[in-house]
Amino acid sequence: MNVPLEKPALSALARTIIEEIREVASCFRQTVVAFSGGMDSTVTLFLACEALGRRNVVSCTVDWGPYLPRKARENIRFLVEHFGVEHIMLPGQSVLEEVAKGGPSCNLCTKRAKLARIREYFGEGTLILGGANKSDSWGNRGVKFLRGTFSPLFDLGKEAIAALAAFLGIPIRRIGEHAVREGCFLKHLLKPLASPSFHGQAVVEANERLLGVLDEAGYARDLANVAVVGPLRENIALVNVSPLPGEPLRTRILEGLSALPSLSRVVLVDGPLRLVVRANPGIYHNELSRFWLVRGRIQPEFAFPVECVFLPSTNRRLRTFHVVDVVKER
Repeated sequence: MNVPLEKPALSALARTIIEEIREVASCFRQTVVAFSGGMDSTVTLFLACEALGRRNVVSCTVDWGPYLPRKARENIRFLVEHFGVEHIMLPGQSVLEEVAKGGPSCNLCTKRAKLARIREYFGEGTLILGGANKSDSWGNRGVKFLRGTFSPLFDLGKEAIAALAAFLGIPIRRIGEHAVREGCFLKHLLKPLASPSFHGQAVVEANERLLGVLDEAGYARDLANVAVVGPLRENIALVNVSPLPGEPLRTRILEGLSALPSLSRVVLVDGPLRLVVRANPGIYHNELSRFWLVRGRIQPEFAFPVECVFLPSTNRRLRTFHVVDVVKER
């Protein structure tokens, strides 16, 4: 849906979504918003409150443990207090880690570690509202309503959602990881989570430290993460910040990350990269799957263009992919 960004169109759009939520929710016993504190779920929560009244809406966050950024927790606390809605935190770290053992898989995590966990807790007769939208697609789109889960922003892209939030005066609080996807450090682990105490610890410590250094310096950015790659026996940290900071701040970042014992090597991404990617046979032998994996999942992590060289994996436990090595392009 291409939405004009003028006020009359945005007003009409808000009314349409509110009526849709009201109509769908009338068929259910209760309504729960899967709430991450990001822009999409914040707009969804606001519209749900407008449609049903805040006393008739519950916000629910699945707690990823250390993989949920400290700043995300702060944002969630602020927003649920701002909206005045009931909020429930459900433990989800163990399910998340189990999913991640087979390699990076955000979609499976959403289904199994988040939506299934919320459904299990609240039971049948519950409508779950999610923030899925057009910008989440990697080539294949889902559906707007399925098995008690409704995505009221499904037909909108990020630009329209941001315009709607601004028009409605909805406070949007960012972590500073990414302009589009934020809220889980484990998505920066571009290999299987074979050992949470080694691979998991590395991706959490590295990303918290990077965000801390940038926040302390007051550095505004569109992208900031540490992608962790390499063979399972070592953790190679690829530091992505856009726009690229000046030399003094770069030095502080690299020194801070190099002090972490969980990282074997720290590389500042300051130009194009070539990544060597082992892929599950189903992905390796499917050209379209490889295309969308690079375009929709891997490239958005990086501050500069990446070229992926795919190799078939012989690891039967690998469900998706594993970035085993990196080469800086000259």
